[in-house]
Amino acid sequence: MELTLLGTGTPNPSSVRAGPSQLIEIGDASVLVDCGSGICRRLLEAGTGAQNIDVLFVTHMHSDHTIDLAHLLIEGWRMYRKKPIKIIGPAETSAFVERLIHAFEVDIKLRHLEERVGSDLMHVEVVEVGHGDTYQGNGWQVTTIEVEHGYVKPALGFVFEGDHKKLVISGDTTPCQAISDAAKGADVLVHELSQARRDNDPHLIDMEKVPMLRRRIMESHTCPHGLGPIADAAGVPKLILSHLPPEPDEDWVRETIATTYKGEVIFGHDLMRIDI
Repeated sequence: MELTLLGTGTPNPSSVRAGPSQLIEIGDASVLVDCGSGICRRLLEAGTGAQNIDVLFVTHMHSDHTIDLAHLLIEGWRMYRKKPIKIIGPAETSAFVERLIHAFEVDIKLRHLEERVGSDLMHVEVVEVGHGDTYQGNGWQVTTIEVEHGYVKPALGFVFEGDHKKLVISGDTTPCQAISDAAKGADVLVHELSQARRDNDPHLIDMEKVPMLRRRIMESHTCPHGLGPIADAAGVPKLILSHLPPEPDEDWVRETIATTYKGEVIFGHDLMRIDI
C-alpha cells in the first residue's frame, strides 16, 4: 500500500497546499479520498492522472473536499478513461454528483466526450455509505466510520486494509472515540489538524469571546491538545498531520502532542509519499 498526500490544505487558499485529497495505491487499484482544489494538477505531479482513478471516497459534502470533482470526471473522460469511476460517500452524494454532471452537460456535449469514451465508461456509479459499511476491492477493503465534525452530519472517515497493512484517514473531525477505535492496530493514522497554531487553540483562548461563527468552526475540528490522546489511545505508531493551515506552528504542535503521544509525528505536505 502506498499513500500520497495530494493536498494537505484547508478551505483557505494557499500557495503551497492544495485542497484536501489523498491518493492510495492498494492492490490493483488507484483510489482517492476527497477531491479538493487543485487535485488534477497534483495527480499529474504525482505521476498519474484523473483517468487512472478507480474509486473516489468522499468524507463529507463541504466544498473544500469536493470542489474539483467535476474536473476529475471531465479530465478522466477527456483523457480516454479505460473503465468507469465509482464514487462512495455519505448521504447526498448521489444528488450532488447528478447535479454536478447536469451543470457541465453543455461542456460535456461540446467536447463529444461520450463519443470519445462511450456511454458505459461515462456512467458514474455512486454508493452512499454510513458507519460500519464496507467496500470490497480486489484483495483489499475499506470500512466507513462516522466521525464528529460538529454541525456537519454525516461526516466520514475511512479504514483501508490490504497488502497486510492498515491505514486510517480521519476526514474532518473533532477528537472522537470512533477514530481511536478504528486506528487500533493501524500502521498509519492520517488526521486533520486545522487548528495548528497557538493563537487558534480552544484550550488557550477564551472561547466565550470568540464570535459564534468562528467558534462553531473551531469546535468542529481538532487541535494538538485533543489529537495526542486519540493517537495514544489507538497505539498507532505513525501519525501524519494534514488539513493544515499554510504556516502551522510546528514546534508548538510537536511539543503539545508529545505530552500525550510518543509515536512518530509527521507534518504532511503536498506530494509527500509514504510506503505503508
